[in-house]
Amino acid sequence: MIKWLLMASLSGSIASLCLILLKSKLAAAYGGRWYYCVCLSALLLFLVPIPIPIQLPALLPQSLIPEQGPTGWTGNPVAATETKAPLAPVPSDPVVKAETFQSSALSAEAWILVIWISGFVIMLSLYLFNYFRFKRQALSGIRIDRVGKLDVRVSDYVHSPMLIGFIKPQIVFPNTKMTVEDYQLALKHESIHHKQKDAWLKLFAVIVNCLHWFNPVSYIALANISEACEYAVDEALSKTMKPVDKKRYSEMILHFASQTSPALNSGLAQPKKQLYRRFKLIMSRGQGRGRTGVGIGAVVMIVAVSLISSSVVFAKASQPVTEFSGGIRTYYNVNDTLEGNVQSTFGKTRMAVFVGELYIDKNGLRVDSLNRSEPYYKVGMMWKDKSDAVVASMTQQTLSVQDRTVTVAFDEKATSYKDDSVIKKMITNQIDFELTYTNKRLNDDHTAFIDEVIRRGVYVIYEVLPAKAFKFSIFQTENGDRNGSKMLTAYDKKAKMTDIFNDSVKLPRSVLDRETDGSEGIQLGKSFTLKSGETLAFDVKETTDMSPSVSLAVIDEATGEVAYWNPLARSGTRSIFTPGENRLNRSFKIIASGEAEDTAKVEIFTYQTGKEEIEVSPAYVPPANLRPVITLQKEVPVRK
Repeated sequence: MIKWLLMASLSGSIASLCLILLKSKLAAAYGGRWYYCVCLSALLLFLVPIPIPIQLPALLPQSLIPEQGPTGWTGNPVAATETKAPLAPVPSDPVVKAETFQSSALSAEAWILVIWISGFVIMLSLYLFNYFRFKRQALSGIRIDRVGKLDVRVSDYVHSPMLIGFIKPQIVFPNTKMTVEDYQLALKHESIHHKQKDAWLKLFAVIVNCLHWFNPVSYIALANISEACEYAVDEALSKTMKPVDKKRYSEMILHFASQTSPALNSGLAQPKKQLYRRFKLIMSRGQGRGRTGVGIGAVVMIVAVSLISSSVVFAKASQPVTEFSGGIRTYYNVNDTLEGNVQSTFGKTRMAVFVGELYIDKNGLRVDSLNRSEPYYKVGMMWKDKSDAVVASMTQQTLSVQDRTVTVAFDEKATSYKDDSVIKKMITNQIDFELTYTNKRLNDDHTAFIDEVIRRGVYVIYEVLPAKAFKFSIFQTENGDRNGSKMLTAYDKKAKMTDIFNDSVKLPRSVLDRETDGSEGIQLGKSFTLKSGETLAFDVKETTDMSPSVSLAVIDEATGEVAYWNPLARSGTRSIFTPGENRLNRSFKIIASGEAEDTAKVEIFTYQTGKEEIEVSPAYVPPANLRPVITLQKEVPVRK
C-alpha cells in the first residue's frame, strides 16, 4: 500500500509539473479545452501508477550479506545415500538468550497508513465544511432570473459570478452594478461550466489532492486544474467572437476579478498572472487546429516520463546472484579430490549427490533465503555420466553457455518442458553462476570442477512441477502427529475454521543451541484448542534479509511440552501440524522468534484436515531408474 501511494504520488507529480511548466505553450498551441482534458488525465496518475511490480531498495547492503548465508537452512544441494528426511542444521554460533518482547500492536507500515488515512479524512472534511458553509451563505440571496434549469441569484457573499452546487446547481452574482452585456456574458460563461460538469470534475481533483495531502505538488496541481478549466470555457465562448467582442469579454472578466472562492466552485475571479494568460489565449487565434497528433504525442511523452521516473526511483537495484540469493550450485566436498567429486556428482560413489527441494522463480533463479520471489516451478535435476544407458534413451538437446556446450536430458515426466523458456533460464543461470563461483573459505577450483562435469556429464531433468501442482511433504511422528510444509502459491486456498493470528510482529532473536526446544520467544495470538479433523497452518508471508526464517513452536499449555517445532520456517512457505489422537482437544499456544530481532508477517489458522494432509510423503529422491548405481567404492577422507 505504501509503495503504491509513493509511486502514484511521484508519477502524478512529474506529469503535473511538466504540464504546469509548459502550460502557456501547450494551451496556446493545442487549445484550452485540450489542455484541460490533459490536466485531468494527469490526475489519474495519482491513482494508477506504473503497472509493474516495484520494490523499495533492500535495507541490507549486499556487502553486509555473509558469504555462508544467513543462519539456518538455505536449501543447498544435499549429499545423500539414504531416504531419511534431512534435519535442519543447528547453527554453531553462540547466541545470547532473547528477552521477552511484547507483540507490536501496529507495525511501522500500519502507523504510516493510520497517519495517511487521518490526513485524508481531515483534509476532505475541511474542504467540504468550507464549501457547504460558503454555499449556504451564497444561496441565501434573492433569485433574480432563471436560465434553462439554472436559478440565478444575487448575494452579498460572492465577489464574482460563479456556479455553485452539484445536484441542483445555481448561478450566483455579486450584489454590484453591471451592464447588460456583462451580465449576459457571465451567464454564458457559467452555463458552459454547467455543461462541462466542472463542479464534479473539480470534486474529483479535490479528492485526489486529499489522498496526496502530504505532497505539495498535489496542491499546485489542484490550482492548475481550476485555471485550465477557465481556459476551456474561454475557448468555447470566444471561438466565434470577433476581436472587438473578445476584448469586451476580457474586460468583463477583469471587472469581476478580485477574491478567490472555495475550490469546488466555478467562478470568474483569478489572480493577476492567470488573468494575463487567459487574456492572451482569448485574443490569440487558431487554437488547437490541425495539431491533434502532436498533442497526443505530447501527452504520451509526459506520461512516459512520469512512469519511467517512478520506476527508476522505486525499482530495486539488481541484486547479484549469490549462493543464497538465486544461485544453484553443485555440491563439492573439499575433503575429496576433483575426480572424486566428479564421480560423486555422477552418482558413482557411496556419497551420491543430488539436489533436493529445488524451487525456481519465473526468471529461473533459485527461491531461497535471500531470493524470496514467488516460486514458479519445482524441479528435480541431477548430473549423470554421458555413458549412462538410461540417460542415453532420454530426449536430449544441447545448450550453449559461455562457450560451453551443455547436454541436457529430459526424463519421461519432464519431456514436455524441453522447450520451456524458464527451464532454459534456470540451466543457463546455474552454469553462469557455477563458472564464476568462488568461496574464500574453501580451497577449491570450482570452475575447473564444473567444466569437467559439463564435458563428461549430462544435465538431467527428471521432474518439473508447476506451482498449481505443489503438494505438502508430510511426515508422521512416533506418537501419531503429522507435520509438513510446502511453498505458498496463488493457488493455495484458506477455508479457515479458527483464525489465530494474522499480522506483522516484531520477533525476538531465536535461542538456537543444543538445549533449545522452541519454547523461548513471543506468543502469537491467543490460546486455542485443536479438535478432531482440524489442521493447524502457519503461513510465513514476509520476512527480511536479516531474519529470512522464523522459529514457530506449538506448546501444550497443560504440560508445557513442545508438540511441534519448525525452527527455520522460511518466507513464502506454509507449515502444518495435524495432532494425533492423544493430543486432541488440548489447549495450545504458538511461540515464535526470528534469526534476528526483526519483523515478520505471519498468518496462523486452523482448517479442516483433507486427504493431502494425511498421506505421508516419501523422501524427495530421484526416480528408481536414476538412483545411484555404485560402481566405484571409495571412502571419503575426513579432514583432521
